[in-house]
Amino acid sequence: MTSAADLRKGWCPGALRPMRSGDGLLVRVRPRAGAVSLSALRAIAMIADRFGSGEIDLTNRGNLQIRGVSDATFESVLASLGEAGLLDSSSEAEAVRNVVVDPLSGLEPGRADVRYLARGLEKHLACEPQLWALPGKFGFSLSGVADPRVGGRTSDVMVVADGEDFFIHLDGSDEACRLQSGDQVIDGALRLARAFVEFARGNDDLRRMRDAVARHGAAAIFAKAGLSVSDARSSRYEYRGEIVGALAHDGIVYAVGVGLPFGRIVAGQLDALCEAAPSAGADVVHTSPQRVLVFPIAGGHSAEGFLHVAAATGLITQATDIRLNMDVCPGSPACRNASTNTRADAQRLAFALSGSLRGCSLHISGCEKGCARRSEASLTLVGREGRYDIIRNGSADSPRVIETVNAEDVSEAISRLITEAAA
Repeated sequence: MTSAADLRKGWCPGALRPMRSGDGLLVRVRPRAGAVSLSALRAIAMIADRFGSGEIDLTNRGNLQIRGVSDATFESVLASLGEAGLLDSSSEAEAVRNVVVDPLSGLEPGRADVRYLARGLEKHLACEPQLWALPGKFGFSLSGVADPRVGGRTSDVMVVADGEDFFIHLDGSDEACRLQSGDQVIDGALRLARAFVEFARGNDDLRRMRDAVARHGAAAIFAKAGLSVSDARSSRYEYRGEIVGALAHDGIVYAVGVGLPFGRIVAGQLDALCEAAPSAGADVVHTSPQRVLVFPIAGGHSAEGFLHVAAATGLITQATDIRLNMDVCPGSPACRNASTNTRADAQRLAFALSGSLRGCSLHISGCEKGCARRSEASLTLVGREGRYDIIRNGSADSPRVIETVNAEDVSEAISRLITEAAA
């Protein structure tokens, strides 16, 4: 039984320790090694429909959040998640298992399969109490190509596969450590996590690896972990971009990517995907920090029918959909910190600015916490007392270029900023 003390506000929730939000309890399910079986996905849809509001969020770390759970239904949620094999052994083991995996790992030709490394890393993280002291947002990522960013986003400790070698990068530094086996990679990532715990002990301002890098330098952190900075560098890799629609190589579809508008799907939509997936030969889904569900397609199967079902339910199946450029928090009334209805405002902006936003990223946050996106965006809207402050080329805590704009006037203000930038 989870105590009332565990139902905290404003932190990184889990399934065993949810967070109380404006629309009830927020129950976060962390996929194992970035993948969820189709049967488990069906269970999540059922749980959301029966015991929550029916709404499910896909986070920028590829986690699935069941919204609107009540105190009365929470124990039923836990029981159902347990039956589906979606619970960890303890809340501490759950909280430290922040591992993002390249959703195309092992699928796209030329992209290494790093999922086995994620499984090994998660196993060790869950079993080593020393690492449970890591901050709640501290995370790891594994990329099947030389780009350390998964989905264009950085993590505290980033592993990349590059040919026969692996490199470990730290957020905030271009330096890296070169390793040659999977066992070395798992051991190296754990060593770096332990080193961070040592540096952060007694230093409350060191909350993320980039803070430690800024203070001590990457070389010192690698050295404390018993690792050395490599003279060699991982290869250059151009960011792939959106992973929506039929994903093919040499005319053969290997996966289908379905985007969630502003990171949200409802139980009925998820059920429809689960019903259609077997016809495309899919029995598992890979979650993505781009808020896209990637369904591997078995050889010889067609993606056309599956994409038709996804589009008919209102999900995103075109890589040109402007909503893929937008990171949007739940907003008011779902979040008690938010002062604006971010999702309604985002939908209005997507319609009004569909042509103007090409090539621009837009972050809409209902408050100054900026939970939906950690990195800088071309444009950021921050809710304040029912209006928005606007930031250009920054994050939610960057200096404002325009302050207190009414929601209905935001599209005009953004158009003006885009025009000025292009002049």
